[in-house]
Amino acid sequence: MAIETTAVLEIGTSTVRVMVGELRSDGSVSVIGIGEAESRGIRKGEIINRDHAISCVRAALKAAEENLRKSIHSVHLVTSGGGAASKTSTGILKLVDPEDNQLSEIEDEDVAEIIEVARRVALPENRIKLHTLQQYFQVDDMVDVTSPLGMAGEELRLDMLTIHGKRSTVDNFRKIVDDAPIHCSDAVFSGLCSALAVVNDEQKKAGVLVIDIGGGTTDFALYYDGFIQDAASFAVGGEHVTNDIAVGLKIPSSQAEYVKLKEGSALTNLMERDHNISIPAQQGFSGKMVRAVTLNTIINARMEEILTLVKDHIDQHCPNTPMSAGVLLTGGGAFLNGVRDLGQKVFNVPCLHGKPFNVHGLPSAKDAPRYAAHVGCIRYAASLRAPEKKSSVGKKLLNMLWGDSHE
Repeated sequence: MAIETTAVLEIGTSTVRVMVGELRSDGSVSVIGIGEAESRGIRKGEIINRDHAISCVRAALKAAEENLRKSIHSVHLVTSGGGAASKTSTGILKLVDPEDNQLSEIEDEDVAEIIEVARRVALPENRIKLHTLQQYFQVDDMVDVTSPLGMAGEELRLDMLTIHGKRSTVDNFRKIVDDAPIHCSDAVFSGLCSALAVVNDEQKKAGVLVIDIGGGTTDFALYYDGFIQDAASFAVGGEHVTNDIAVGLKIPSSQAEYVKLKEGSALTNLMERDHNISIPAQQGFSGKMVRAVTLNTIINARMEEILTLVKDHIDQHCPNTPMSAGVLLTGGGAFLNGVRDLGQKVFNVPCLHGKPFNVHGLPSAKDAPRYAAHVGCIRYAASLRAPEKKSSVGKKLLNMLWGDSHE
């Protein structure tokens, strides 16, 4: 039995993709429809031509509806642009009057109140709150408390991680969905979605980094001790690699994309200096021969920059955070030859493809990392609907945890 069908839309720099799926009673995700269209009007996760972007969204929706054989009326929007960042804040709740010499036992209402207090984060006017994610409680001097219910104390604290993005970018993408026209139920951070698709509880506890490398953006989420510790996005991705190749080798973008995927590698090998690669001709452009070491040096420079951006951000905001479960790569950029070995070199931990688990109906297991954000968004949407069968306090707690509001 399914909880409810969810349609997910991602307006990426390379591809506009719609996925329709449902979370089954056994916890698995069943994909029942996918529609895709080549993306136009988007660059570096930002809109540069609204009409082209709207046309692509309509094409992807139409393809998904034909695959599904029914109409789609609303979608959850996966956002990968907007320069997403995260900020940790602490809420404080006095449980007893300072003049009273009695400790107070913590109840559901106290937990709900401290969550509400902790999520009141002041952001600049140009930023929009995407998610508020609960971290540790503290009861007086007892730290790293995961559930304070029933404990006694004078003061309750809670750390909350807020993921936020650029308001104008998120609002513009939502307007494109509205103009498609279709209802936008929510906007969800791509890095969080990818993590929900590929990371299990043991990995979250041990420490794991999920990096989603798209066409124009790279998103990441870092887990440790069961909680997200850091998350952000950068406006650089696989299309930047293609552009670097086109400029460096003086070939058109279509040829650069072809040679990147067929012959390129994120690692350089000096043994390749005598190996040449043939780039086929295309209409208006002649073919040519290039050195493999030249091609891979160009790719390596940009891919190492992308991974180093993530590493430097983590080193600055969460220094010395263990990543015992390694690095998981998702998105189209995860398939570039040599990128896993380069990731292991940059982070000094094992680096693997992040494959969505417990999911059925994807086009192929090999391409699964491309769909991580979409599968995770289906899980996210289901987590917000689940509390409808629970108490009002329980619903409030889970909604605060996942941050279903945008302020």
